[in-house]
Amino acid sequence: MNSKNLSRIALFIKYKTGFEAFTSREYRFFWLAAAFSNIGIWCLGYGRIWLMHEMTGSTKMVGLVGFFTLSPVLLLSVLGGVLADSRNRLINVRITRMLFSLLALVTAILLFYDLINPFLLLTISFCAGILLALDLPSRASMLPALVDKRLLPGAISLYSIVFGASAIIGPLIFAPLVKFAGIQGVFFIISSCYFLTYLSLLKMNANLHQPEKKQRNIRSELSDGFIYIFNNKSIRYLIILGVSVTIFFSSFDTLLPKYSEEWLSGGVESFSKILLGSGIGGLIATSFLIFYGTQVNHKIIIILSCIGIGIAFILFAASKNILIIFVAAAFVGGLKTLFNTMSTTLAQVLADNIFRGRVMSVHQLTWSSSAIGSLIVGFSAEFFGIRLTLVVCGAFIVLMGFLVGRKLTTKRVENTR
Repeated sequence: MNSKNLSRIALFIKYKTGFEAFTSREYRFFWLAAAFSNIGIWCLGYGRIWLMHEMTGSTKMVGLVGFFTLSPVLLLSVLGGVLADSRNRLINVRITRMLFSLLALVTAILLFYDLINPFLLLTISFCAGILLALDLPSRASMLPALVDKRLLPGAISLYSIVFGASAIIGPLIFAPLVKFAGIQGVFFIISSCYFLTYLSLLKMNANLHQPEKKQRNIRSELSDGFIYIFNNKSIRYLIILGVSVTIFFSSFDTLLPKYSEEWLSGGVESFSKILLGSGIGGLIATSFLIFYGTQVNHKIIIILSCIGIGIAFILFAASKNILIIFVAAAFVGGLKTLFNTMSTTLAQVLADNIFRGRVMSVHQLTWSSSAIGSLIVGFSAEFFGIRLTLVVCGAFIVLMGFLVGRKLTTKRVENTR
């Protein structure tokens, strides 16, 4: 292959795929900050889940970890949206990233001195949830200011790839770290990574993220935001579907520790293998979106993702073969990545900038609603068993995909201006 053809290929990758987003300096630092934070963010969630399982062996208590983490997001996310629309979004994220670093450091110290207990773990989870509620709307609203609107699908896909990569690296190092360094070592790493995230964010231009209008009282901001969302049919259905799917999808995270130990009799090794499969699936899906994210029909992808996740849940309930379960986990991770990216992209593009923080704060209910799901699923598994709970959750995901997914807009993102 001659140099001329190589140059053409390089230009195609740079300007016809999601990699074009990297031509923005601000986006590069934003992506780097995400890379640092997501090296440890995988263990921040699953580390607490496994720790609670080790301390109590109860799916109810594991469900409470998710509930205490995400209930503040449910309660405070709209306030986070008001802050995102009325204050500098980059400064908001800098503050929350530093506080995340301190919280992870405190957790590591408690573990090191063997002072942790279920009550403290739930308290730490609740504090993390408060930070998430204030962090996510500002962070999610920053992307449109960093790249051109037509590049958003690729930019979001590249942003998502760090989640996929961490979901692969995390399972690979999780069991060895727990075995040789202890879970406290994981939280020391998390603290360091969040601090590096903060340093990366300091390199970004805060002037690009100033609010567009003067701050009004919170009641008026909230009222205007809800009216705007209610009157926007496309965004409204996105939120309804996302909340419904996430409530039942939470069974995957909540039941996984006990499923690994009792159904597969594999403990932390099986737990890590399943998460590894999920991470690989997420990474494959993200790679697909980088190259084809601007060409796909979002409605079809969302509906097919719901169907695929439901089928994978049934496979989890029916099989003990670790290879089949690994493949099913890959489908779950990949399809959830497609679902989340399609939904987030549409919400970002369809929302006017003046309302984007509040729209994204309500849209994140599609993620934080797993607080309710974790609680319901944890108690259901205690009474009805893990397998039946998985089958019921899978069936509901398929059903909601059909009922609500077909009402979504059929516009492609690149045609939405």
